Amino acid sequence: MELTIIHDGKDWVAFDNGVEFRGYTLEELDEKVKAYVLESENFASQKEVRVWMYFNTAVIPEWMRQYMQHYFNRVLVVRREH
Repeated sequence: MELTIIHDGKDWVAFDNGVEFRGYTLEELDEKVKAYVLESENFASQKEVRVWMYFNTAVIPEWMRQYMQHYFNRVLVVRREH
């Protein structure tokens, strides 16, 4: 699963293909993504799902981008316990 991640000034937001997750902290965001993966029929047969989150640098002011070629990218690994 791949998501784009931004910060809107208040919350971290991860989105793609009609799904959106919001969290005040990255930990809160991770928990919401994890809950979605574990409850989704799309991933029911998978024991492990890697969720790739790519930061959208367009939210960083243009003058600052020269100092931050990439802000950060993340990988959340969700494991299903049977």
